[in-house]
Amino acid sequence: MLISVLTFLIGLVGALLVAFGSWLVYPPAGYIVGGLLCLVWSFMSARALAVRDFQARQKTRGDR
Repeated sequence: MLISVLTFLIGLVGALLVAFGSWLVYPPAGYIVGGLLCLVWSFMSARALAVRDFQARQKTRGDR
């Protein structure tokens, strides 16, 4: 449990630092990078939920 929370926090801080660093170079780039990171996060979360639901349905059907 602690390692998963720590991994999430380190990933969040890393994403914030990348967006802030790009903002320091060129302010609109910070917003672009931040938006891209949000889109990637959303895609990965939706994919993980879909895989979890698919595996749960497979177990209930008895395919495994």
